[in-house]
Amino acid sequence: MAIIRKRQPPCYKNFISTIGNHLILLLLINLPFYTKGQILNADQFGSQVDSTRHFKGLFEIGANIQKQNTILVALNTKLDLAYWHRQSLYTIVGQFNLFRSGSRNLINGGYAHARMRLQQENWIHPEFFAQYQANGVRGMENRILLGGNIRFRLIKDKNSKLFAGVGYMYEYERWDFSGVSDISGLTNTTPFDNHYTKTNLYVSYAQKLKEVAYFQLIGYFQTRPDRFITSPRLAFQGLLRFQISKHISFTIKYDIFYDALPPVPIDQVFFSFNNKITFTW
Repeated sequence: MAIIRKRQPPCYKNFISTIGNHLILLLLINLPFYTKGQILNADQFGSQVDSTRHFKGLFEIGANIQKQNTILVALNTKLDLAYWHRQSLYTIVGQFNLFRSGSRNLINGGYAHARMRLQQENWIHPEFFAQYQANGVRGMENRILLGGNIRFRLIKDKNSKLFAGVGYMYEYERWDFSGVSDISGLTNTTPFDNHYTKTNLYVSYAQKLKEVAYFQLIGYFQTRPDRFITSPRLAFQGLLRFQISKHISFTIKYDIFYDALPPVPIDQVFFSFNNKITFTW
């Protein structure tokens, strides 16, 4: 009796598959994670603009398409504009990320944010903002924010900065249930709208350690006035940058987000962790 052995695929196919998996992981690591969170760190916008440099502009667009077992598509765009005029700062930033494997979106979302800080050099000054945001993977079809804060400069010198802000904002959201892992127990999966007025508090601290390291930590507290303690939205964002040499730096960024009462039954907590090495010359 003849023995029929199943033909094994050539080893180079396994190698290509392994490389493909690593490419997917690498793309996911390097795609910005701002689209996952619902709170943006405005202190990172226009940070290099002041009375010595009045305008800064940045636009980036990148795309990657690969075909293995499935078609892999990665697309990311970024816009950052800042203008300094008469001690006031005006910023417009935007970002969109898409990572698609076959017919499935692994990352799909972005934001557009506009903010102005009037008389920013005063120890107390107002700031106003407007924001559009979407995150299709989590089920957030649209999110619009309009609001303002009173911002306090508590500490500001050559190496240290400490700011705090308090204010109100209007929030509109439209959600569907595409981000819910199990909808079998749900009786109604029709997309719905939310309209809220929320308080907004934050504290931002940054510290420069000579020319060796730079540290930034910012915490947010947002909630509805009728559920001030029971249903908050909290976020902590941090950045730690080491200057290894004149032309090489290492940066660690992390985000932790908690929503006590998400609009749809998704995870209350998620986080991101990103690190990179930067070479300049």
